[in-house]
Amino acid sequence: MGASLDYFYQYPFASAVGEWERGFGLRLATCGVNQEHPYFFHGKLRNPRCIGDMLLVLSDIVTRHFFLRSPVLRDPVVTSSETMLRFEGFSGCCGVYARADFLPEAFQSDLQARGTTNVDFNNPMRAALTRLRSQENVQLSVGREEVAISRSGDTVVEKKVKLPIRWIKGFSEVQAYLPILAPMFEIDAHEARQFIRSLPRGSAPKQPTYVAQAQRSLRLSFRPSAGAIRLQGLDRIRVLEPLLGSAKGLRVWADNESGVSGWEVQFDVGRFFLLVSPESYRGFSGEGQILEKLAANNCPEAINLVAAELGWQNIVESDAISRKTGLGIDEVRRALAVLGSRGLAGYDVSAGAYFHRELPFELDKVEELQPRLQGARELLEENKVRLVATIAADQFDLLVEGTEVEHTVRLRPDQDKCTCPWFSKHQGQRGPCKHILAAQMFVEKGEYSE
Repeated sequence: MGASLDYFYQYPFASAVGEWERGFGLRLATCGVNQEHPYFFHGKLRNPRCIGDMLLVLSDIVTRHFFLRSPVLRDPVVTSSETMLRFEGFSGCCGVYARADFLPEAFQSDLQARGTTNVDFNNPMRAALTRLRSQENVQLSVGREEVAISRSGDTVVEKKVKLPIRWIKGFSEVQAYLPILAPMFEIDAHEARQFIRSLPRGSAPKQPTYVAQAQRSLRLSFRPSAGAIRLQGLDRIRVLEPLLGSAKGLRVWADNESGVSGWEVQFDVGRFFLLVSPESYRGFSGEGQILEKLAANNCPEAINLVAAELGWQNIVESDAISRKTGLGIDEVRRALAVLGSRGLAGYDVSAGAYFHRELPFELDKVEELQPRLQGARELLEENKVRLVATIAADQFDLLVEGTEVEHTVRLRPDQDKCTCPWFSKHQGQRGPCKHILAAQMFVEKGEYSE
C-alpha cells in the first residue's frame, strides 16, 4: 500500500434522504479542514432524478479502482459559490477524475454560502438516491446551521480513513491537464448512448483503441487516424451510461500529446465531467506535471497578488485581476496555474477559466512527500549541481551527481533533457526527473558562475 495520511472526518450527522424540518429531501453532512461543519446550501431540487443520477455516478467512481479492482470509499469534495455547486472526487486508482457541476437552474435556493468542504457519502444515502423521482418535492441541504456535538440527540459520525498521498496529489495534478484540453467531438445524447453501449465488455483490449468522429456519432477503432483520440480502459467511460438517458449531449476533449481525454455529459441543470489518464494503470498523482510549479519560486509577488483577489468565484476573470493588480494577463494566468497546483483553484474546461476553491486537506504535508521534489532539494543542499555552460539566456547545460555517475542535464525552451535512466524511460511524459528539477532550481536561484 502506498503512503497515506491518517485523517479524521468528524461529521455532525450522517448524510441521508428523508423527512426533515423543511420537508422531504437530501441532507449532506460536511466536514472542513479544521473540523468545522459549514452550512453552505439549502434549496429545492428542480430535477431530483437527474441530480440524483449525477451524484450516484460520482459516488460509483470514487468508490472504485479501475485498475486494481479493490473497492474503497472516498468522500467527495464540494465547492459552493453564489451561482454553482461543484462535487468532485477521484477513483481509488487515481486514474479517473470526476466532477458534477450544478448550475443555478438546478435549484430554488434559500442559502448558498461560499466555501469548500468534504461531504459524507454513506451507503444508506446512496441507496436512497436511487429512489428519487423527477416530480417529487425534494430539498437539498449541504451542512447545517448549528452544530452541537455534545447535545442530546445529536450523533457525531466519525470516520478514520487512510487518505493515500497519491489520491490527494491527484487533485493538484489534474490542474496541469485541464487547461490544455482541446474540444474534439460533440454529439447528441442518443448517439452518445449508442456509442457507450457499443463498447466491448469484459477484459480490456490489449492493443490501444482510438475514438473518431463518424458523421453524427463516434466510432471505436484499433488504428490511429486523423482527428482520432487515443483511449485505454474503456470501462472508465462506460460509467457514464446511466446519465445519458436524461442528458442533452456529450462533448469530448483531449490533449493528444499527453493522451489525456475529458468526457462531458451536458444537462439542463448542469454537467458531469470525467477526465481519464492516458493508461489504465497510470494515476494522475504519479504524473509529476505540477512538480516544476511546486519547485518554482519565481514571481512570488504576482502569485500573492492574484491569490488576494480570489473570493470563491465561480469564474476567475483573468482580465479583471490584470486590471486591478497591474499584472500582465500572462502573469495572472501563470500565477493561477501555480495556485491550481497548490490546491487553491480548479479549472472548468467548459468555461475556459479557473474557479476558486481551497481543498480541505493540509496540502503542505503532501508537498513534503513529493519524492522527486524532495530528492531535487537534497541535491541542491548537498551542492551536487554545477553549471557547465550557458548556451543562451534561457539555455543551460549542467552536471548533476547521481548514485554512481554524474548526469548531464540540458535545459532548453522546447524540452529539458537528462541522461538518467528515469528520463530515458519516460521522456518527460510523466514530469521532470529529480535531476532536471534540481537543475531548474539551481538556475532559478541565479547564484552561479561558470
